[in-house]
Amino acid sequence: MDRRKWIRIFVGSFAIALAVLGANWNWGLAAEGTLKLTVVPLRNHGLAVVLQTPSEDFFLVDTGGGGDAQLLCTCLKGLGVSRLRGVVISHTHGDHQGGFRAVLENFAVDTLYLSPLDRKTPESLRTRETDFSLALRREAEERGVRVEEIFAGCRLDWGPGVEVDVLWPPEDLYFYPNPQPHGFCNGNSVVIRLQYGERVFLLPGDLTEGAAAVLIEKEKGRLKSDVVVVPHHGFFGSKAFAEAVAAEVALASCIVDYRDHPTRNVPGIQAVQLFAPVGSRVFVTAWHGEITVETDGSDLKVRSYQLIPK
Repeated sequence: MDRRKWIRIFVGSFAIALAVLGANWNWGLAAEGTLKLTVVPLRNHGLAVVLQTPSEDFFLVDTGGGGDAQLLCTCLKGLGVSRLRGVVISHTHGDHQGGFRAVLENFAVDTLYLSPLDRKTPESLRTRETDFSLALRREAEERGVRVEEIFAGCRLDWGPGVEVDVLWPPEDLYFYPNPQPHGFCNGNSVVIRLQYGERVFLLPGDLTEGAAAVLIEKEKGRLKSDVVVVPHHGFFGSKAFAEAVAAEVALASCIVDYRDHPTRNVPGIQAVQLFAPVGSRVFVTAWHGEITVETDGSDLKVRSYQLIPK
């Protein structure tokens, strides 16, 4: 085993130890009438989150990249999904929208939720991914899927007992000085706040630090959550956001190591370093595999499943 691999194993093990220190686990399955959130352990960089409501309807927030489309569909079927009441695409990046075509081909989808980002991005900031998002809109409509634009202030009807509010982006989008295509897209990620009973879940897509600062100013009182999906897979460094959220459980979807990244950051470790100091138990798909959080509106139950390759 080469020295770099030993270093990755050591650092990863250290981060896992930090993440679970002091955790009180409840591994039992929740009873009926619960909300369940599952982060799919994608093989490649991306995000896909499955929500099962107390009414036993399924929703999908982001679809991972095209390279994980088959894995995503397999996972959805394994969770018992045959129909999706809604699919949310947080923003127009391939690692969040790339699997949507496969989802359309394998499952009945009632509603596709998108922000105005693909329509309202200025020409100077448009990319092939923006055009791909517009094409997905058309394909969904051709298949009879209802397409609904969502933005800050919208409330979504996801069934009895579940309050779903969109906190971001603004309807006219978030602009900052000298925007660049990649950062502009991330900064306009859909942020969803979901509450069931006493428990709050926050799904912020690839929210940037700058957008997070504005969101904290506008919605600080509503960011406090019990469960948060770590923004931008862990490539995120807003201490103010982590403190405002102060989640009991933080979930990061990433791979172990990004060799092509300029700093070779290991975002799972970054997620631990950011959220553990505010009291969060941090779970990372690269280490823990499939991660599921269940609640009856009061208790939280967390379990993970890591398939060990032979």
